[in-house]
Amino acid sequence: MARYHMRNRRHPLRDAGLLELASDDLGACELLESFAGEGSASPQGRVWSLRFEQYEPFLQLVNHLRRWMNEEQSRAVRCRITYEDSAGDAYEDEAAQRLEKNAEDGTYEAGLAADGWAPIGYLFANVGGDGIADLILNRRFTSYMQPIVQPSGQSIGYEFLLRPLPEHPPFRPAELFEKAREAGLHSYLDREARDSAIRLAARHVPQGVKKFVNFLPSSIYRPSSCLERTFGAIREHALDPADFVFEVVETEQLDDIRHLNDIFDAYRGEGIRLAMDDVGEKHATLAAMDRLKPEYVKLDRKWVTGCHADAGKQKYIDDALDRAARFHGVVLAEGVEQEEDWRYLAKAGVPLLQGYLFGRPSPVPLPASAFI
Repeated sequence: MARYHMRNRRHPLRDAGLLELASDDLGACELLESFAGEGSASPQGRVWSLRFEQYEPFLQLVNHLRRWMNEEQSRAVRCRITYEDSAGDAYEDEAAQRLEKNAEDGTYEAGLAADGWAPIGYLFANVGGDGIADLILNRRFTSYMQPIVQPSGQSIGYEFLLRPLPEHPPFRPAELFEKAREAGLHSYLDREARDSAIRLAARHVPQGVKKFVNFLPSSIYRPSSCLERTFGAIREHALDPADFVFEVVETEQLDDIRHLNDIFDAYRGEGIRLAMDDVGEKHATLAAMDRLKPEYVKLDRKWVTGCHADAGKQKYIDDALDRAARFHGVVLAEGVEQEEDWRYLAKAGVPLLQGYLFGRPSPVPLPASAFI
């Protein structure tokens, strides 16, 4: 049974499917015919069907269309992406049920159509004028490393953070992922970002040193297949999976605990540890932490900054330490920038710290600042 891709910021595009392009605009049709053949007649106008089995050819096509279409042509072209099977993830099932209900009510969400068609322009998302598809396809980014230390200042690992290449236009990583999510391209971006971190770790970080890598839960629609490339990259570079800690990024609502547990199980099956990032901010609550039981709990900087003089923050830190200890989770305080906060956190028993006080993100792993 076929399933249409639902244009929704939480639903990633899959690696394989059928891309259909349709238009009744003469100029747009001529452009599509120049690289996809004659097409066929349909109620949607002329239609071209292009199957892809990997996401790289799909991105190449999107990148080509974005470069060659003018604004008028892009408004005149519609697209639809169809998957062969109906065994989707919980997000897709939720969207399908919502569309069925909306169809009964005679209403549809903005940007969504019951037959799967949408303006092609949504795939042309960009940051600073650079197409997201181009940035992903040509890997126009790298990873920087920021030290993670014990209270003594001794480095035990690094967090890998996405950054633009020095010779390319700058972008804000948060904006890049936000734009990619809007286009459904975040699965591809997230995977390439993980691969970037693994490649850099293989070159610069020795065995036995922890490697913290971020990931978006919604980018992993099927853990067994979506993570295989990441696991393969770790094996290819002869790295120890036990050195890796993959962090759940807090910008997404952590409401599908069953799906998250499936992701956690896939990682743990490879010997990889898990972390919850920015606990205490937005969606990453202590309650979610209790349910997921990650090996590492990263306290959001809002509870860390000024904690040496704030009783409310001190109480929250104590609560996090107590609750994490119940499932043997290791607490890590992020955003440590003041020596007074570092002294308090060390006294409170927080075992790991991260922040500008110990080192800024760098393209090569620098030693953490030393304290006595």
